[in-house]
Amino acid sequence: MYIKNIVLNNFRNYSNQEIELNKNINIIYGNNAQGKTNIVEAIFLCSYRKVF
Repeated sequence: MYIKNIVLNNFRNYSNQEIELNKNINIIYGNNAQGKTNIVEAIFLCSYRKVF
């Protein structure tokens, strides 16, 4: 399964965010407490429909 984009509306610390992803490789980086893990959690929730 390839994820082309993610739209986060009122999810954790994102009020409204759209993220375009590349089919080959994606690097999520940033300072502490910027929401990197929230993006991974959003992908997980969409894939498995449950909280880890």
